[in-house]
Amino acid sequence: MSILRRCNLKKILSAAFLPALLLAAFFAYAAQAAGAEIVIFHTNDTHGRVEGNGKDIIGIDRVAAIHKTVPYSILVDAGDALQGLAIATLGKGEDIVALMNEAGYDAMTAGNHEFDYGFERLVELEGMADFPFLAANVMKDGKPLLSVLEIIEINGVKIGIFGVTTEETEHLAMPGNVRGLTFEDPIKAARETAKSLRGQGVHVVAALCHLGVTPYEGTLSTALAREVPEIDVIIDGHSHTALENGLLENGVLIAQAGQHGDNLGKVTIILEGGRIASKTASLISCEEAWQTPPDGAVAAKLSEIKAAQDVILKEPVGEAADAMSSARAPGVRTQEMPLGSLVADAYRESAKAGLAVTNGGDIRADVTPGVITKGDILNVLPYGNKLMVKTVTPVLLAKTLENGVSGIILDEQGNIDHEKSEQGRFLHVSGFRFGYDPSAPVGKRIVSITLDDGAALSLSDNTTRFSLAGSDYLMTGGDYYTMLGELPIDRDDLAAADEALAVYIRKHSPVSAPKEGRIIIQEAKTADKRTGCKLSYGYVALVLMGAALVKMKLKAAAQK
Repeated sequence: MSILRRCNLKKILSAAFLPALLLAAFFAYAAQAAGAEIVIFHTNDTHGRVEGNGKDIIGIDRVAAIHKTVPYSILVDAGDALQGLAIATLGKGEDIVALMNEAGYDAMTAGNHEFDYGFERLVELEGMADFPFLAANVMKDGKPLLSVLEIIEINGVKIGIFGVTTEETEHLAMPGNVRGLTFEDPIKAARETAKSLRGQGVHVVAALCHLGVTPYEGTLSTALAREVPEIDVIIDGHSHTALENGLLENGVLIAQAGQHGDNLGKVTIILEGGRIASKTASLISCEEAWQTPPDGAVAAKLSEIKAAQDVILKEPVGEAADAMSSARAPGVRTQEMPLGSLVADAYRESAKAGLAVTNGGDIRADVTPGVITKGDILNVLPYGNKLMVKTVTPVLLAKTLENGVSGIILDEQGNIDHEKSEQGRFLHVSGFRFGYDPSAPVGKRIVSITLDDGAALSLSDNTTRFSLAGSDYLMTGGDYYTMLGELPIDRDDLAAADEALAVYIRKHSPVSAPKEGRIIIQEAKTADKRTGCKLSYGYVALVLMGAALVKMKLKAAAQK
């Protein structure tokens, strides 16, 4: 299999192994001279989906089996692996690390959701792993929080791997979980690290990036490729994009495998004379992967973890009368969805608040008709957030809603481009409804806010006060909700978000999908933005006609 698989100075070879070392070096040199092939298998944004289903989740046991049966291959992850479903949440990532150890992962980068348990826990989890967590641009007190780079030698080829994490993590993570950390410019960190790896004589520079290829406010992997051509391959994550044959940008191959383990990414690199002759990317689908039997050791470890957790997770909570989807886009991150409304209703009732909001990014799994278990609840809301109540005026509520719809982008036909608009900050509401104009400039899109009792709020009212409930993630400024983070806390001795949802479902079981109509597409040009009241064209015409008559009478009077 591999030769000098991992460079580690802690391992000191005795003189007794010198002949074997020289022989290995000879074969490594011979392999390079004749041409060598290496394979990088990669996953990203699995969000705790370690158990396969044969439809759209491969499962970590089959990922391991494919990797272990391909000579001269390594296995890496591009982030957001340790948080997502209940199987990840219960052990705060520890069980996922144990499975990744068993599967033979060689490295991973820290995604923004790796910080969901707090950065101290992330450091603990790296200590439990048999592989490094890589993040060259995440600093604590001027020093890297995690490992920066790793050099792996396989089939005579030195692969230099480093990681970078989106600087958006500072705003996407719970503010308290990243307090004291600095997320530096990924391009600057990548340029310096790639240069360092080249200086160490590596043949391939691979960047494990949690950046993404679709519009975000942070650096994209495509920009990284343009600015740092010293990188050969970018293994990407964050945007949940399936790049079937990769993306070539400035000579840099960008690969990403989708989401939730629906594909296994594969990058094949052929070297001749120590230089890259070709590099290609492909995807192994779930259907194709399931033709490979699962790895026995990984499957056994998964069964062991599930058996221990099922005692807690299989406890019934209530029933659902309808299916409610957690689809991202079109879905909870771009439009009104029943599941978002249900969660917001649960928050409002639990906190005994007048109004409530929840962001689409917090909602992570579907609700299916039938019995709902505690595990189902934790899958829907896996982050362990608590509820918090603050006081807002209509002006502040409008600013909050503006942030929620700020990511909406229209296509050439004037329709919402759901793929480009997908952002976790999109809000779902309870206790009121609102109208917005997606064609208006960002910051001027909210047209109307109407309470459930029919009262229309003036968007310039900075006096009337309402109690607003939401997760402590939003209320402390996460997802760019700084306008909420700046407000004083009224109450925070409240239920956890998942507990609030469980109690609500138990009380109202069987729960039905809430009626739609809370979020309305409304053209600003037909509305008075100060009051949110629509003006009819007939009314406008009467006003203009009246003005014309007054003008005519004044002119006639002046002529007399």
